[in-house]
Amino acid sequence: MWSWSPVIACVWLVVFRLPSWQWRGSSEPVAIIRNGTLVGVPNARYNQDFFLGVPYAQPPVGELRYQRPQPFNESWAAPRQAKSYGFWCHSAPLSLPGYTQEGFPHTENEDCLTVNIIRPSGTVPSSELPVLLYIYGGGLQEGGSADQRYNLSFLVQESVQMGTPTIGVSLNYRLSGFGFLSGRAINDSRLANLGLYDQRMALHWVQENIAAFGGDPTRVTIQGESSGAMSVGYHLLAYDGRDDGLFRAAIAQSGGPLGSAALVPLEEQERMYQDVLNATGCTAAERSLECLRRAPVESLTAAFQRKFFFPVIDGEFITGFPSIALKQGKFVKVPLLIGCNLNEGTGYIASGAFGAVNHPTDLKAVVTGFGPGKYLTNQTQTEIVNEYLRLSAKKVHADLGTVLISPGPEYGLLYGHSTLYLGDYLFNAPKRYSAQMWAEHRAPVYSYRFDVVPGGLSPQILGAAHFQEIAFVFKNIDGVGFTVPPLRSSNASTEIQLRNVSSIMTRMWLSFACTLSPNHYHLPHIQVQWPMYQKTSAVNLVFRLEDTAVEADTERLGGIRRIIDAFHEYKL
Repeated sequence: MWSWSPVIACVWLVVFRLPSWQWRGSSEPVAIIRNGTLVGVPNARYNQDFFLGVPYAQPPVGELRYQRPQPFNESWAAPRQAKSYGFWCHSAPLSLPGYTQEGFPHTENEDCLTVNIIRPSGTVPSSELPVLLYIYGGGLQEGGSADQRYNLSFLVQESVQMGTPTIGVSLNYRLSGFGFLSGRAINDSRLANLGLYDQRMALHWVQENIAAFGGDPTRVTIQGESSGAMSVGYHLLAYDGRDDGLFRAAIAQSGGPLGSAALVPLEEQERMYQDVLNATGCTAAERSLECLRRAPVESLTAAFQRKFFFPVIDGEFITGFPSIALKQGKFVKVPLLIGCNLNEGTGYIASGAFGAVNHPTDLKAVVTGFGPGKYLTNQTQTEIVNEYLRLSAKKVHADLGTVLISPGPEYGLLYGHSTLYLGDYLFNAPKRYSAQMWAEHRAPVYSYRFDVVPGGLSPQILGAAHFQEIAFVFKNIDGVGFTVPPLRSSNASTEIQLRNVSSIMTRMWLSFACTLSPNHYHLPHIQVQWPMYQKTSAVNLVFRLEDTAVEADTERLGGIRRIIDAFHEYKL
């Protein structure tokens, strides 16, 4: 079923189109889309064209607030300028060590549904380049496509250097209570999961318009990290796994098709909805949705702070529980690249949300205090806790890498155990089960583990924490957008190793987007081949400073298996 014609296509581009990438024009780039002519901005430093802040839907303001996105049907006669990023969508900032956007300057506005296109200079409509579309993370509560930590110029530049020129696309979508408010009034009006519908409309926009920028709509890969990867997963599962031809491959970093977000009971949805009504003065309104549409945006934004809004089963986009859908094969069976970081759970525990974890009861509080763990039976909660308590100190030490079992009294004696559990619950168990189901249904899947501590992060407390692969995948050598450049080190040999890891990851990701295999990365000094994850050979490719190697996907079999069983028990 999976031919190697994409490889031939990419080689054809290298042989017959490479001279055009050397062209350095200074004139403004133009693209003619269905709405009219767009004028972008040339970037001489990277030899690229930027088309920024392009609307893909009508602004969700006024009567369109709390409505599904509406197509941007407006045409313009004069050329429209697309030279600066659009507004960020309104957010409710998180506080996660190693990720936080606090102090990152940006302007938020409801009029935020835009896309950005980054292409190599000289690209023309007939170029038909592969497209890599990135969906940002941030817990679905914050984030933006203009976050320079997701700078697509580095990826596009690397794609040209490796001979497989690629177009990068990013998008904004509604967040927090603007995009994921639910409750009876919302659900009955078929208005849940608006942020996912935003993303879906952006994917349709790409199909309709990317050829005008020189992209091939039949060769789109969707990519995301954290809640962006969870979003990728929902698009794979959407409408009972219906293939709408919106993408031909998917990349899910620290997240994916099996997430715990679609399980908020209706009673809890309604409680949060009533909290919002109370905070905005809409409790007594006969038509609460109409009242929320008229409420000052400042009131809504204030009402959403310190709350978490997630997707829910709406009977359309999300028709049922992800674990069941995966088991039944109700997903789009495109090639999938999926993986996690070694210390996914450290940032969540180190944030102090659970206090010091010293005793088994403290560890159980972590199980019950995060996500739907509180809805599991007491027996299931206890069995999960026991799986992690029975791990030997030697095993915990080995599985933590550089992170200490107990970095200090403020973290607790079971800090290491709690980070392993939370990382497994949120990321490793869903990743393993998703890979197993892809293999079960004979769809290509590649699994990885990232085991590198970047610059600026505590090896003893955070290690290879959540979000830390981003700079490596985007080949962000200078650390643009980061407080401390992740690929820098005071040790020259370590810095070389950091950059080498980034080179191979970036190129494997680009190879996957271009050829559907990560193994055409064109680095002569690297010989490793990344095998598919299979029922009879479940393996990860592990990225480390010292080497990149294949390992069996067998870490913490008991604990992860018990978590997967819990997914089925609760129907996650």
